[in-house]
Amino acid sequence: MKSRPTLIAIRLRQLGDVLATLGTLRAIKKSDPNRRVVYIVDSLFHELLSEVEFIDLLLPEPPHTHGLRGSSEYERYVQQIRELRADSVIDFHGSLRTAILSALTGAPRRIGFNVRLRSAFYTHVEPRAEFENGRRLPRTSHESAMSLARRGGLVSVAGRAGETITVPAVRIESASEIFGELGLPAGVVSAHKLIGLNPGKAYASKEWGEDRFVELCEQLTHEGNSVLVTWGPGERPRAARIVGRVRKGVFLSPPLKLHEVPGVLASLSLLVTIDSGLKHLAVAVGTPTVTLFGPTSPGEWHMGGTNDRVLWAGLSCSPCRLLECPFGRPPCMQRLTPDAVMNEVASVRESLVSV
Repeated sequence: MKSRPTLIAIRLRQLGDVLATLGTLRAIKKSDPNRRVVYIVDSLFHELLSEVEFIDLLLPEPPHTHGLRGSSEYERYVQQIRELRADSVIDFHGSLRTAILSALTGAPRRIGFNVRLRSAFYTHVEPRAEFENGRRLPRTSHESAMSLARRGGLVSVAGRAGETITVPAVRIESASEIFGELGLPAGVVSAHKLIGLNPGKAYASKEWGEDRFVELCEQLTHEGNSVLVTWGPGERPRAARIVGRVRKGVFLSPPLKLHEVPGVLASLSLLVTIDSGLKHLAVAVGTPTVTLFGPTSPGEWHMGGTNDRVLWAGLSCSPCRLLECPFGRPPCMQRLTPDAVMNEVASVRESLVSV
């Protein structure tokens, strides 16, 4: 009896990076519904990904090999991986650690990027970037992931980055209970009047000032919207300050576990956000987004559909990918105004009505 084809995909961490692979995994599954898709990813994301229908098995990242005990645990981990008898492995992560793990799986087809000290562990190698006339062409993380799958002959259908996570009804119901406890106006969700705001805790070069978030909240509430300000680890003080400076109509999200967030996002009419993991999760559940880009490139990190919009000044120094701006207050973010955000919000809403 012929064994079921099995793919092992590897992308250990960073929420945005993990979510960027889902469109490719879905395309792989559509290309061969009989293929078993195994995903090696940080256990932190397992509950979030457990209901993704095109992933058959989630496995934790490999243990580190520090000391004799660590080496023994790693050996047992590799043995468990080899027992899957995978025919293919695709290394989205691309570190030396994951390249070695790719080879240790025993899969005869191993796909990864052509990076020094790593490409020798793969059988199918994809260029890390594409160039034209000496210039690097922009390619999103989703497009890079798809290029790996095509290189290994794993896809026969087109892939897209958005709407890769289906939110169960129970998560929507839980979100509704959360909104009731916060005292949001009745019917605000069904009226498409609840807008999410994700100020994050950006590093210095991504900073969009609190004054601007406050001004944006005031404009949104003036138009009859309610605003839910979200926050993650280490971000609550900033979010609370923004909420505290607006008179009414703005609510601070309670603490949420990661698997609870999709239900909240799916209940929003739109999310205004900096470039972050939450932006990518909103795209994954199909919530429209307006994203403020500065030191990072929308050409690499804007993944979504027609209802996902970008604000980016496109200055000559951007994208710089620096954590701190040499000019002090980053001009690439300062050029983005609350009025410009409001224009994009209105544009998204117009496109939704016209559908």
